[in-house]
Amino acid sequence: MPNLTFSDTTEFFNRFAVSGTIDARTYRVHRPELAGQVTIDGGLVITVPRPKPLAPLAGQFTVHGTLAAGVKAPAAAFKDFSHYPYQGVDPAKAWIGITSGSLKSAVSGSYSRPYTAITGPVDYPVSGGGYAWKRAAYAAVGFKFASMSANKHQILDAVQFEPLPLGATGPSAYQNARELRVVVKPTRLNYADNPNFESGITGTSALNGATLEADSSTWWRGTQSLKVTVPSNPTANAGFNFAARGLIPGRRYTLSARIAIAQSCGSVYPWSSSTSTTMKYRTWYKDAPQDATNPRWRTVSVTFDAKASVCWVGFSVERTTMPSGQPSIYWVDGVLVEEGGSVRDYFDGSMGEDYLWESSGTANLARSYFYENYVERSYLIRTLLEENVPLGTTSSVPQYAVLPTQ
Repeated sequence: MPNLTFSDTTEFFNRFAVSGTIDARTYRVHRPELAGQVTIDGGLVITVPRPKPLAPLAGQFTVHGTLAAGVKAPAAAFKDFSHYPYQGVDPAKAWIGITSGSLKSAVSGSYSRPYTAITGPVDYPVSGGGYAWKRAAYAAVGFKFASMSANKHQILDAVQFEPLPLGATGPSAYQNARELRVVVKPTRLNYADNPNFESGITGTSALNGATLEADSSTWWRGTQSLKVTVPSNPTANAGFNFAARGLIPGRRYTLSARIAIAQSCGSVYPWSSSTSTTMKYRTWYKDAPQDATNPRWRTVSVTFDAKASVCWVGFSVERTTMPSGQPSIYWVDGVLVEEGGSVRDYFDGSMGEDYLWESSGTANLARSYFYENYVERSYLIRTLLEENVPLGTTSSVPQYAVLPTQ
């Protein structure tokens, strides 16, 4: 590299004005290479050993050979780097994420909820067992009241400082300090948001030219079903799909539904998306047994392993089995998406006191929960909590029909 000439004549000064160039490394994944130059414009902090006995320094001096410098930089910028999750935060510094922004004062007797997400630095290890910087050990947070009129006041209540999961869009519900929050897992859970089409066809999407409608003249249970019409001579297998949400990646699920077909309909089959699931096995309408209570309907199913929390599943007609020039029509009812590798009896939130629609949803348009002996066991759970929660800890009312996360 070129020699650097230091022009500052101040004796033992800890910053020297410098001009010149430094060969720099640019980052490559496999192996760093020498390329380009960095232009010095300003000062370079160096340490110069003092000779013994001390001798005055004056004028100019030149550094010969290689000058090594260390630069703190974000992970993966130079030779030492770490991997961080997809959509992870920059570990180089703390920064402000999602925020409600500044809020105007609430009117008398009401509250607003300002919030902000603050990401602190994490450990940044480098080669040799050291760290470029360490994670934050403390955080100072607070509130600022600006532009308040004289003799006015603000009231703070329900202040909460919490860790948020990656991808969170806001704070969680407020929880009292040292309060035990209990979510009761159901005996069974139907992940289909609109399982019986009693309130229309919300959540379904037509595929490859098919048309969808709610049909009150043909149904397996309730008052209507989903009617799917596939046009004659389609260019691909056609039907409909929907998103099963809230699944736990790595676990096995089974989608099943009752299917009825019109005369000259091609073969209907269920499927799961290869991008969000790993399909294990399935049944086809032509091979499925008739429903004992309604011979027109048959139960078809597909079993898959979830690769994401949102998995796309559906029902389609195999194009090669359709009679030429004729449309294929079929009806779908009683959709069940449940954890496990076998088909079980259909249920939804309207089937009795042990069955609930999701608390944050709408009847017929939400997930369904079954709690065996709900009335008796809910009282027992509440009693057990009251009698066994340690002194100094409170317990909120147990939550039912709330999606479990594990």
